Amino acid sequence: MTKKKAFIYLAIFVVLVGLTLIWKHFYLQDPSKKLAAPCQMVVSPACQAYIMDISLKGKYDEALEIQKIRIKENESVLKFYKRKITDKCLFQMTAKEAEDSLYACIGTQKGKRDYYLLRTAEFTVRDIIIDSLAVSQIQYSEFKDKKAATKTLKHAKKILKQNKYVSNRDLMFDIINKELSELK
Repeated sequence: MTKKKAFIYLAIFVVLVGLTLIWKHFYLQDPSKKLAAPCQMVVSPACQAYIMDISLKGKYDEALEIQKIRIKENESVLKFYKRKITDKCLFQMTAKEAEDSLYACIGTQKGKRDYYLLRTAEFTVRDIIIDSLAVSQIQYSEFKDKKAATKTLKHAKKILKQNKYVSNRDLMFDIINKELSELK
């Protein structure tokens, strides 16, 4: 190996190590590590209790930051559940149609698994909607940021549109639309 080739390989190695470190620092960073101890796992009930506690104390900045992280984490959990469901046509069905389809094949292992995953995904969507409503309320009431509150509600509405299998979907749409109309 010549000195020129060795230098080129060394330069490529240094560049790749540098890019890996940058990627790890910006993209693989866990945002919950910066939060308080009860919210190290942001989707836990202890974190929700902590958010309620700090909201009562008037620490809206911290509550808003935690709930935004909760929304992002719940979205990634929702994507995980959707990947694990074997019957992808369930996503195009309404809640009643999906329930009927799952009851028909509940005796099979795949049917049971899909049923539990779909119900868990439904609860995750509900968490996203509830957190989005709370975030928009804090943004509008406490920070007087009507634009951010509207953006948060529209994002929640988009998530709800993508998940037709959620029961009480129409009620959730009504609540989001009511909140949006109050912001105008």
